[in-house]
Amino acid sequence: MEMEKDEIKLGEIWQIIKKGLVFIIITSVVFSIGSFVFTKYFMQKSYTSSVKLYVESENKGLTSYENLQSYTYAEKLVATYMQMLDTHSYYSVVAEELNNKYTPTELSDMITFTNVEETEIFEADVISNSPTNAKEIADAIAKTAPNKIGKINKNAKLKIVDEAILPKNPTSPNTKMNVLLAFLVGMVLSVIIVFIKGRTDKKIKYNDDMTTLGNLPILATIPDLDSLTNSKNRYEKYTPSHGQEYEEEFKG
Repeated sequence: MEMEKDEIKLGEIWQIIKKGLVFIIITSVVFSIGSFVFTKYFMQKSYTSSVKLYVESENKGLTSYENLQSYTYAEKLVATYMQMLDTHSYYSVVAEELNNKYTPTELSDMITFTNVEETEIFEADVISNSPTNAKEIADAIAKTAPNKIGKINKNAKLKIVDEAILPKNPTSPNTKMNVLLAFLVGMVLSVIIVFIKGRTDKKIKYNDDMTTLGNLPILATIPDLDSLTNSKNRYEKYTPSHGQEYEEEFKG
């Protein structure tokens, strides 16, 4: 009995969703189109330009053990150097290099330093609403960072691994992802609406519910008298009398 009840519940849910399938599809498509238009024409775009730097330690004339220690030391220095560059004093140096086009605080919000897979390489990512400005700031970092690190430790040097390039495409917003999320949101909301409407609607419809509720056969139905009366009146209104038909035939 419990299995039969569960099957009936699942069947009812499927019938409700099936009835509102057109509404669900239309709503999902409308949400997707709205998201595409909003993302494409109204959301502010941002561009990212990156520069990669390599921490090199002085290892001339060192033994293998000393080289290993030097490598480990340089790897540990990466985190320290990122912290040293992520300071107000360094952003002031970058601001001066850019002729004070930006304040140190603005540069701090635009620049992010990240370690590259626990290596001696770290990356400076610059995010701006202008691709030209993003590359300009990244170039300033590549120019000023080695001098800053050289003042901290003479045995460690910074070398440029990858120079900054001018970004051609925005990194955000992600149009495809936003459209997909909007489609899923529209689908979920429309399914919820259809389900609530179907569960709260207690009216039994002849063509749909009578044949599904209880699996009972239909023995007889009561016609819609108002509909039949209206149909009869329309027929009498537009059907000519016998005399009119005879006169038309005689004239012909």
